[in-house]
Amino acid sequence: MKVLLAVDSSPNASTTTIFVEALRLPATSIVYVLYVEEPQAELPGPDPSPHVLGEGRDQLSQIRQKAMESAHHLVTRLAAPFHVQGLEIHPIVSEGIPGAEILTAIEEYHIDLVALGTKGLSGMKRFLLGSVSEWVLYDAPCSVLVVRGEPQPPTTSSRGLHVLLAMDGSSDSREAVALLKTFKLPKSSRLTILHVVEKPVALITLAWVSAQMDATEFAEECRRTGRQAGVRLLEATQRDLMGEELEVDTMLSEGHAADEILKAAQDVQADLIVVGSRGMTEIRRVMMLGGVSHKVVRHAECSVLVVRKRAKRP
Repeated sequence: MKVLLAVDSSPNASTTTIFVEALRLPATSIVYVLYVEEPQAELPGPDPSPHVLGEGRDQLSQIRQKAMESAHHLVTRLAAPFHVQGLEIHPIVSEGIPGAEILTAIEEYHIDLVALGTKGLSGMKRFLLGSVSEWVLYDAPCSVLVVRGEPQPPTTSSRGLHVLLAMDGSSDSREAVALLKTFKLPKSSRLTILHVVEKPVALITLAWVSAQMDATEFAEECRRTGRQAGVRLLEATQRDLMGEELEVDTMLSEGHAADEILKAAQDVQADLIVVGSRGMTEIRRVMMLGGVSHKVVRHAECSVLVVRKRAKRP
């Protein structure tokens, strides 16, 4: 697995590093730790003399040099825990627009999972498409882990992590199961598998319009069928993920998927929500409407892993 850890100089970078470390990546993983330094803009005063311009350039050059040195020290420090785990590490410091540089690195290094925080010091954090994390979430071709929390999240072995997996049977949710199986979560971790039965509004409306059957009866039949299918899905997923050191339970709810996922995360006090991307149309990308996964990322109080099955490289 190739993992890109996007960091900055905010406390949130430490939170992200600690959280990814706690997931215990596979031993063969390669971790790229990326820091993006935004270019310093030169702002000369009115009608500056050549001498003043020269001094300004020298000052900017010194500032840039110090910033790059600090960035290299930061990346080295944040990469240290992964060295302890014996993983292959590649520290990277680049200059440019953070979101764009992160997406470029994802393509260049064929990243499978990118991890970043929700807050940072980047001046581009409110770019045209929103924050850097939103930008990456919308455009990254791989899975995205968006980390929230304090610099010292509860990931010690004595407590473990409580993970909420939202399972809908899609290819992305099956990919989420496969990804979770590669992690060696801390001891005492718990996994709750959630399936939400959504009301098939379009089919019920069609039944009502066509008057071929009672809409209420049809809705109840859809609900019953959905619950039965949901129970089978939960049981199969539970069997697949059950481990000796991992407590796995299931939840079945009804309603709008995003709302139910957020509610369940609060009820079980989840540290991490894992949800499939389900994909997005180009119209949604432009209009920023997103889908279930994007609503969950926007409103969750904990970290969220959006799993996207990446196309195989030629």
